[in-house]
Amino acid sequence: MSHTNKIAYVLNNDTEETTSPSSVGCFDKKQLTKLLIHTLKELGYDSAADQLLLESGGYQNESNHIQTFFKLIKTGQFHLINWQIVCSLPLVHSSPLRSEWLQRLLIPTPTPAMTSLFDHMLLQLQYLQQLMSSVNSSTCSDAEIATLRNYVEIMILVNRQIFLEFFHPVTNSASHKGPHTALPVLYLRKILKNFIEIWDSLLVSNDQFLNEENIFNPETTLRELSTYLTNPKLTAQLNLERDHLIDAISKYIDPNELVAKGRLLHLLKQAIKYQQAQDIFNIIDPDDDASFSSPPHRINLLQDNFSHDLTVTFQEWKTIQDTTDEIWFLTFSPNGKYLASATSESSRGYFITVYDVEQDFKIYKTCVSLSQSVLYLMFSPDSRYLVACPFSEDVTIYDMNATSLPDASATDSFLPYPSTRLSPMDSFKLDTTTYPDDTESSASSSSRPANANSNQSRVWCCDAFHTAERAGWMVVGSPDREAIVHSLTTKESLFSLKGRTCIALGHDENISGRKSIDPAKVLYKPTSSNGNWQYVEDDETFPRVHDVKISYDDKYVLLMTHQGVIDVYDFSGFPSKEELSKQTVDPKNFLIPRIARLDVGKNMTCISLPLNNTHQGFHRQQISESQHLVLVSLQDNELQMWDYKENILIQKYFGQKQQHFIIRSCFAYGNKLVMSGSEDGKIYIWDRIRGNLVSVLSGHSTVMSNSTKPMGKNCNVVASNPADKEMFASGGDDGKIKIWKISRN
Repeated sequence: MSHTNKIAYVLNNDTEETTSPSSVGCFDKKQLTKLLIHTLKELGYDSAADQLLLESGGYQNESNHIQTFFKLIKTGQFHLINWQIVCSLPLVHSSPLRSEWLQRLLIPTPTPAMTSLFDHMLLQLQYLQQLMSSVNSSTCSDAEIATLRNYVEIMILVNRQIFLEFFHPVTNSASHKGPHTALPVLYLRKILKNFIEIWDSLLVSNDQFLNEENIFNPETTLRELSTYLTNPKLTAQLNLERDHLIDAISKYIDPNELVAKGRLLHLLKQAIKYQQAQDIFNIIDPDDDASFSSPPHRINLLQDNFSHDLTVTFQEWKTIQDTTDEIWFLTFSPNGKYLASATSESSRGYFITVYDVEQDFKIYKTCVSLSQSVLYLMFSPDSRYLVACPFSEDVTIYDMNATSLPDASATDSFLPYPSTRLSPMDSFKLDTTTYPDDTESSASSSSRPANANSNQSRVWCCDAFHTAERAGWMVVGSPDREAIVHSLTTKESLFSLKGRTCIALGHDENISGRKSIDPAKVLYKPTSSNGNWQYVEDDETFPRVHDVKISYDDKYVLLMTHQGVIDVYDFSGFPSKEELSKQTVDPKNFLIPRIARLDVGKNMTCISLPLNNTHQGFHRQQISESQHLVLVSLQDNELQMWDYKENILIQKYFGQKQQHFIIRSCFAYGNKLVMSGSEDGKIYIWDRIRGNLVSVLSGHSTVMSNSTKPMGKNCNVVASNPADKEMFASGGDDGKIKIWKISRN
């Protein structure tokens, strides 16, 4: 596609400023010439604009009527604005006024020397009042009334500007001649109020226009202007530039007769954004005006700009091998300062290694006191706490800020230097409950360890709440049919989803055969967009939970189950810490609604949410549309992208090998990429939107130094750094952690 076609695409998809309904496709020669002349004048190239005007045969940017009207506004000559000038403006979708109406409005106006601004506008008002005696809905068409209404609105805008300038008069302005410039009260009462009343009557006589968007309300307008009388200082906060008034009036004018301000520059900027959108490796913020001309990423509209014209590199930046065991899990802290690693079982004991990213991945802490291999790791949103889910029943919590002396006895060969041994600050078990035997199989499920108590729930996954209202809380999930809300600070379980869920159905769904639930018993805060739920009992056995994720706004909890489904629960109504402390709400007396079930239908190994690129502690969470996506890894050599809010399968990704093990995937590079490990030891990278395979990296091998243990060749996990979109890490059966960088030349 040439750059010309790209610009044509932008023009045809420009929703902010449209041409007339008859205009299809690009501008014609006349329109483009007008556009160029107008832009040259905007940029200060008056001589070039005049020369182009001459060579084009006299194409005018605007009609003489428009130019005259705007010139009077710019110079402040409001005393020369009359109905003749206003009614000569070519409006969009308007019909000509009746000749008898024009005769009543276009009465000769006295010369400026004979009247003041006040008297002049009072005279224009009187002409309009006389005309309104013959205007009614029974004898006039809707189009005629609409046209008259638009002209009246333009005159109101002009008089509003005059009124506001009473408080901030412009020096040497002809509009403020005469003794009445200090009489805003009288001006509002005698002129503006009456204009608005006439305008209101036109609205009432043609009530179809009352449903138009962005229509200003007569009562609101009067109230606003009256407020300025009691508090004139408020006008200092307004945009009183007369160009602002011109912009407002320009919306009424036919775009074929008027070139909008900054039109060409706007179109060029759109074209740049379009080309940037075609490049998935674009690292320029399209909303940053400075980025359009900032080297080395300048976008040139005189040539095509595609990713294949650039060199994109996935570079192995650093390799870490401080262990001789398989790397099972990797995760960066939200602030990007730490990288935590979990390994398989070790003859030297079980541990978690935390690396300091800012100190060239030097070992920061070695977390100990573990009795089983760790399946899952999670940092709290403030990056202070690290939560580990071992294969046993204990959930272990570490404080990254805790201080302790290096263990001098740590002479393990895998440690190049003594490390700080960090003991857990807390550990807890789920409530002991006898669960029914379950013969259902799952590829991601394993039998209990020999030392596990059958009456205790294992915890295989967890995720934290993010907002300040629920800071320090997390959801832990168990393959033994349990999911609970746990507090890191109070060290107590706040809520169990098992037995406390219901199903939310829309009005168009079939609820036959289901027992209705009183909405008052459901923890849910409906919004204007999705409050039409009916609630029915959830009579299904609570599923085995193999992964859990919480949306960054804390509204949704996603549970990946052994049944080939992902259940989405609405937690918007769950009480805050303050509400619980005041004991105004006891969540144990309510039900949590399940609002969606993603029917994946295949064995799943893990789920991932997009990176929270705006994360800064617990404050100012801003969730983009991409944050309603969930990435699902399947044991069918496949990844899937779902919109869990709309329950839609969006995209599939193929190429990686995943049949027997848990292989973890992630979003990357500002959520533009999807990455996954593979059972062939490689890292597979896709374009998130298009689904095409971008690159395959030779990540991990079967060779492991300093080990006699037979190893596989899996790349088990890929993790992105949320604070550095160009950095990601991978871990494999070879015991290596590889740090990668994404770069573009």
